[in-house]
Amino acid sequence: MLPSLPPLQPESENNLPNCLYMKLTGIPVQPTSQELEFWQTPTETQQINLQLTINFNEQWESLGEGRIKFGLKGGELRLKLENSEIPYESRTLAGQMRLSPPQNPQQSPTNKQPNGISISELAKNIFFKKIKPDAESNVVDSKSSSANQCPISLCHVTTKISEENPVWVFEEERDELALKGSLLKVNLATLNILALPCRVEATFEVSQRNVCLTDAEGLWLPDLSRNKKAVLEKLIVQHLLEPKIKPYLSRAELRYE
Repeated sequence: MLPSLPPLQPESENNLPNCLYMKLTGIPVQPTSQELEFWQTPTETQQINLQLTINFNEQWESLGEGRIKFGLKGGELRLKLENSEIPYESRTLAGQMRLSPPQNPQQSPTNKQPNGISISELAKNIFFKKIKPDAESNVVDSKSSSANQCPISLCHVTTKISEENPVWVFEEERDELALKGSLLKVNLATLNILALPCRVEATFEVSQRNVCLTDAEGLWLPDLSRNKKAVLEKLIVQHLLEPKIKPYLSRAELRYE
């Protein structure tokens, strides 16, 4: 039998909550009250409906005397199961999803974040414009304007065929710079509890290719070439953002004991 108390649900661990916020909840499946026919056998498998809340948005990070804005083009939601299973046919979240307007669970993404890790002095001397981020010195990347015009994204979700470690792949579908929007308490899958204690760990993991810079203030030289800007963006992702997104960007856990 399921425990009489609800499962322990620790608060979600979100390293960059304005960029990605994730929460996982479990709803016990109530047994049917209908009487079984003589050829049917009762099942003792206890089931939990897993519901996912996830929010994608852009986030500012300070860098030197300027700042950058970044978001995600996608990522992978990975589950680690203990004393439980999720059959492939029980994974209900798949296909094209229209995201709801993005939420701000912590603070406004327009606020400056604490100073992060700066890249090498050599890169700053070559590429950076050493100016204070005032009204005259703000330099906005031209590609950011299109992202601001479309605050809600279409997201495509696919699942990888793995019985032991289920994986959902999230990808933006309209060739946008970054995903923006939320899925609120959507059904992710149905979990079969095989024994107690049962544990489900969910992590949202991203790679460098999933991270994109969408805006910048007080950093770029006006005549900076496209190639140099691409090199600089790669350095920023590697040295400023990658330490914040590894080994995972968000983590949630459910326990049934």
